[in-house]
Amino acid sequence: MSTPVSKLPATRPEQELEYKKVQKYRSLIELSTWLVPALLLFLGIIAGLHIVAAGEEALGTSDLVPWGLLIAAYVLLAVTCSGLCMISSLGHILHIRKMEIVLQRAILLAIIILIAGFATLATELGHPLRLIYVLFSPNFTSGIWWMGTIYGIYLVALIVELYIQQTGKHNLARIMYIITLILAVAATSNLGSVFGLINARPFWSGPYWSIYILITAIMSGLAVVTVLAWLMQRKERGYRGDAFRSSLKTTSKGLAILLVLTGVLTFWKITTSLYGGIPAKELATLALLKGPLAVPFWLFEIGLGIVVPLVLIIAGRSERLNYNLLAALSSLVGIVFMRYNMVIAGQLVPAGNLDVQQAFEGFANYLPSSSEILVVIGAISFIILAYRIGEYFLKLD
Repeated sequence: MSTPVSKLPATRPEQELEYKKVQKYRSLIELSTWLVPALLLFLGIIAGLHIVAAGEEALGTSDLVPWGLLIAAYVLLAVTCSGLCMISSLGHILHIRKMEIVLQRAILLAIIILIAGFATLATELGHPLRLIYVLFSPNFTSGIWWMGTIYGIYLVALIVELYIQQTGKHNLARIMYIITLILAVAATSNLGSVFGLINARPFWSGPYWSIYILITAIMSGLAVVTVLAWLMQRKERGYRGDAFRSSLKTTSKGLAILLVLTGVLTFWKITTSLYGGIPAKELATLALLKGPLAVPFWLFEIGLGIVVPLVLIIAGRSERLNYNLLAALSSLVGIVFMRYNMVIAGQLVPAGNLDVQQAFEGFANYLPSSSEILVVIGAISFIILAYRIGEYFLKLD
């Protein structure tokens, strides 16, 4: 019997042609991973220039809601930077070998993310030079001044740490790990105090946010490192691929622990706000539970941000790498809305409206403008492009 034509093995020319098609397809994908972020970054720059030129008219903010998406994005990026730094510093100080291969990459990402955060904040201020001017006009009683100053010093320290790592000065590097860890904790807790010290907004007032932001900073850092480790293990083979896979399993376990802690903190924040006897705090919480922020809170912050990642990690038992990736990506989506909800919920209750019965009539309105959204997308695109360039030029192992 003759062999069917479909079952005949491919000839060498056919194999070469198929290989060329695959290589061409991969080259197009690789090119698109550069062009798409570059295009989005360009659109983000245009939107940022429009905000600087047009002022508050280009934003969705108002007198009732003066802090919008760009402030939430700054908090997101600054806190994620701190989380990456704390993971890197603790990994080096505690000699966690399974994570060593990603720790220097975490510092590079922290630097890039913080630069993107500063750019976002400068855009929101309406005049980028104001971000620099504030350093030369100190107000030692201002939490915002301390936040900007500490994060500025922190950025310099991160750059110095990366330089020392690149030059192989290990003794100096050990000192810098401790310094940057202290600065990361100081900067993050101070950022929380910027909200906690605003007594006019009872939803924010108190020591809760400094602790909450510190815990969720580590969670966001672990999520980013998990995604990074997954991408690297797909790219690398042999021992290096195994090292990234081992790191991925370790970070996913840590992420699960932080997800549980975040869930507990969120539960008690909601509970104490509802039953604490402070009307404005109760109203802001109702905005999250069944008001204008209900969908971002329940679907994204709680659902995608905490429940889904935990289920995926438990189902995968940290051994199924794709489950770990999905868990990290899901938690990052939730973290985005977590920061947004935190910033916006505290402003939706006007200072004069303390009537719980009229809660849904008295909420202020806020909807991000297209310019704000494009600036945030541009900031994320900058992070992707800058990291890929750094990965190419720097020795990160």
